[in-house]
Amino acid sequence: MLGSMCVVIAEDNFMLRRVVVDYLTTFGINCIEAESEAETWLALQTYPVDALVLDLVLSSDKLMFSIIDRMQKNPSLREIPIIVTSAYSSDSLTSADREGRLAVCSFLPKPYDLCQLRRVIIRMISESRQSITPCVG
Repeated sequence: MLGSMCVVIAEDNFMLRRVVVDYLTTFGINCIEAESEAETWLALQTYPVDALVLDLVLSSDKLMFSIIDRMQKNPSLREIPIIVTSAYSSDSLTSADREGRLAVCSFLPKPYDLCQLRRVIIRMISESRQSITPCVG
């Protein structure tokens, strides 16, 4: 098993965020809630995070590509898996993403099944942890 997991749930819809957090914590997944870009960035910099579930339209009408950009530029955050959720279709998001930032993300269209979200989180964290080369010394 993977051991403890910590996931940031960046979602501006309070009810959806609470449902997701309540569901994931039932399975022993620690969750940090964020409802804005600033809260998401603070959580990523403050806690040892294993994955980010990012609503791509977070508390505004602008797309949150800036969070993905900032994570990719930060060596300590670059390897954190990002699961993008959105009510927009993957085709419309791809056309809006002229710089290819979503290529480093997994996409889960809304409405999503909570069981599916949990499986994606576990798979992405597992793959991320396997790609870390242990230090030999």
